[in-house]
Amino acid sequence: MTSSLAGKRCVITGGSRGIGLAIAQLFAREGAACTLAARDAGALDRAVAGLTPTPSLTPPHGAVAMDVANPNAWDILMARVKTEHTDILVNAAGVAQNSFLFRTSLADARQIVDTNLMGTILGCQALVPKMMKQKEGCIINVSSLLATHAGRGASVYAASKAGIVGLTRSLAWEVGRFGIRANVLLPGYIETDMTTSMNDKGELSALIPMGRLGLAEEVADAALFLAKNTYAHNCVLNIDGGLSGS
Repeated sequence: MTSSLAGKRCVITGGSRGIGLAIAQLFAREGAACTLAARDAGALDRAVAGLTPTPSLTPPHGAVAMDVANPNAWDILMARVKTEHTDILVNAAGVAQNSFLFRTSLADARQIVDTNLMGTILGCQALVPKMMKQKEGCIINVSSLLATHAGRGASVYAASKAGIVGLTRSLAWEVGRFGIRANVLLPGYIETDMTTSMNDKGELSALIPMGRLGLAEEVADAALFLAKNTYAHNCVLNIDGGLSGS
């Protein structure tokens, strides 16, 4: 069974750019009101301004400039959505890595793990109690193909994204009885600002069965499926152009 997103309220981290923004744009077109979270206040304002308006919902789209790895920041976000029914949480905030493990500083490693994994954990911890009281909710965590497949120069990133898969699969067992669904997306190589600096796109595209990098909008389509399909629970969904099967 599928449900409409019209009238739904979403919290989307990493919503100012890339996959998070593409998900917010699609969900807004489907009639959902989105609260976006990211570090860059200016980028957030521009992202919110570009979303399809939801005049039937008050308050409409909003934004919270925050570091998802900061527990106090989640307190601020929860105060913002305290009186609203929150239907969907999308944890899409993330930072990438392009260095071998032995060249990765401790500070960089901590930032990657804190943002990618701890940010997702904190988001779930913040929203799950609210969804339990509502007796319904949907959590979509964004991991990566590198959670399950090797890649050069991304050891810490891969570890953080693998943690998201383990988190989601266990969380799904914990919250399903409360009417909450939890699923995880594993995008492959996607055309975003995180991949613009890659200098081997041609070689990489040749390895992908579909012959190209994916689009953020294609990942958003998968997120929409998980948001609307009411029996989709504990899914690990690859969106990688077939690369995971190579």
